[in-house]
Amino acid sequence: MAGLIAEMAARYAREDGDRGPALMPLGGVGRQEGERVVDLDAPLLGHATREIRDLLKRGDSFGLHIRDVKRAVHLDRGGCLALLAATVDAGYLTAPEDLNEVQHCSNCRTDDCEYHDYRTWTLTPAGRSLAHASGRKPSTRKNADALVAKVVKAARAVNADPDATLWWVKEIRAVGPYAEPGQESLLHVDLAVDLRPRLDDPAEQRKAEQRLRDAARDRGERTRVWDMVGYGHWRTRLALAGRSKVVRMFHHAGEVEGRLLFREERDLTVSPVATVPYPRPAEVPLNNCSWCGRQVQAARVAQRGAPLASSPIGLCERCLSLGWTDDLQYQGSLEVWSWRAVRELRAALPEEPFHSSGCALCGRTDAVERPWWPGDDRDGSGGGGHEPILLRLCGVCPGLLQLVDTSGREGWWCARHELACLAGMHALLHRRAGVEEVAADAKKARKRPRLTAVHRDVLARVDEHGALSARDLDRAPFSQNHQDYRWWQVRLAHLFDHRLIAMVRDGDEEARELGAQDQRARAGPGGTAWCAAHAGTDLGRRAGP
Repeated sequence: MAGLIAEMAARYAREDGDRGPALMPLGGVGRQEGERVVDLDAPLLGHATREIRDLLKRGDSFGLHIRDVKRAVHLDRGGCLALLAATVDAGYLTAPEDLNEVQHCSNCRTDDCEYHDYRTWTLTPAGRSLAHASGRKPSTRKNADALVAKVVKAARAVNADPDATLWWVKEIRAVGPYAEPGQESLLHVDLAVDLRPRLDDPAEQRKAEQRLRDAARDRGERTRVWDMVGYGHWRTRLALAGRSKVVRMFHHAGEVEGRLLFREERDLTVSPVATVPYPRPAEVPLNNCSWCGRQVQAARVAQRGAPLASSPIGLCERCLSLGWTDDLQYQGSLEVWSWRAVRELRAALPEEPFHSSGCALCGRTDAVERPWWPGDDRDGSGGGGHEPILLRLCGVCPGLLQLVDTSGREGWWCARHELACLAGMHALLHRRAGVEEVAADAKKARKRPRLTAVHRDVLARVDEHGALSARDLDRAPFSQNHQDYRWWQVRLAHLFDHRLIAMVRDGDEEARELGAQDQRARAGPGGTAWCAAHAGTDLGRRAGP
């Protein structure tokens, strides 16, 4: 295993920005990548480094098109091409081979159409390094010593109960810049950690870790964060340094020269008692769906943090797709394709409802028969010449079926309506099963949002006019031709989520109070107006980029 890790470390090592010690990361593959830190406000290629960094990040996976650059930096086609050329000269991008050829668009019958120009600029290693650069400030040695003291304290706690994670800490040494006494400015605190398994029999160690992993899966822990060594190894690393971006821990196969920070004098590795082969607990399905009430095979679901194997709530294949969110943990399927199930169920439900009385989907009595429309059209016309269909649904199932209960409402509001119905579905499921919902973890204090020049301009214009909608911003003289009301909705959604603007009107003729400023305004026809909240406008004037 050590030889395999060393081979993969040499194959996947990155040279750009890598200043870490010549050690393998604890539990990972490849050497520890050094984090490149830049001044995000410094000028670069005629723009702020933050804008160039964000632009390159857009093209990290599939490259950059002209329309991507135009949406990011708000320049015309000539300005975008000039910026791309400067980025290529700086060594961050590679230009396409057919750059100088004229691209004739077969859709709009014009030359050099940025909407259908699929020439791609790809990132170089230097561009990829800048795309993932950070503006984090270096730490002081005093703060680094405090972090190391916490790691040492956590190591003593791990060794006090090694059966909890099945690993224990033998030794911790300082390496890298932290090992140099005269180094005061530290970007990272590098530690060489020697972890030992609790059991000296590798087979018994694997079986014991599998038991820990299955118990964690039953609690709803995610699997994508576990490292290649094992679940207990990952829990030990998490207990030592958490997910700190400053503390980096490395594995060493031999002797490492560095200041000794911690050493365990006891040998905590023990000989286990031989056990039979460990079988993974099989999932016991339910024979009744908790939502639609049909007598079909249903998979158990539970909130994250609640035991899954004993959960009395089960959803059938169709209802599972309707109610799939991050708050539900489903054991037995790796992927849930919700859209296909939604389309099939929405088309079949009017012909064969699940219940003859009450809601056609869940059977709840508080359901009203009203016209709904097939397909994805939400304007009430039915789309494609089809007439709206009559369907009896309750107040929760419309959102699960991806429908909107008000004609002409935007798709953005459809998503919010769906999330609200999902919350109602989960509450009803727990109420029917007679179990309490798991209390959500207390959220951290809201950070001050990063406002771009566009966001600050929108706040100023909303404050000036009293109330504006996305369509008003789209029709404004300063709006770029490539921007439409959906582009402005994304910017307004950012301000709305951070409570910097408030909703004024939602499709009817009722005027509402404009936030804390006690102003009144009316939106344009068929739109939702926004006004600047009192604290929001003040924050918008103060916040930096």
